[in-house]
Amino acid sequence: MSAEQLMEADRAFNAMGQKEGVGKAFIAFAADDGTVLMRQGNLPILNKTELIDVFSKVSGSSLTWEPLKAEIAASQDLGYTFGRYKIRDGNEIKQHGVYGTIWKKQPDGSWKYVLDGGGPTRSEVQKP
Repeated sequence: MSAEQLMEADRAFNAMGQKEGVGKAFIAFAADDGTVLMRQGNLPILNKTELIDVFSKVSGSSLTWEPLKAEIAASQDLGYTFGRYKIRDGNEIKQHGVYGTIWKKQPDGSWKYVLDGGGPTRSEVQKP
């Protein structure tokens, strides 16, 4: 398993968000066993049941993101991605930011996130 494969999982997560809606993507890519979502200015979401309740009400796809770096543990069952995001209102960019996501390999071989969070930056973060 290479770090590039984990970056592809993160890109697929974003692609689903753009195609089917950010709420559906956050639900679909969340691990069933212990998901924590850190949200700027809000209490964290601590489990998948709560995540489904919150994100089933989210519509639109004003949030886009791009992974910039990934690493996978020697055990090959945990990894992280780090990247940048944009929040748009129509064509106008309302916010730039960075995020970090911890991924856990599932029994079926797919990757699901177990921790996700991020925060705004003054300007767009450039690729490392």
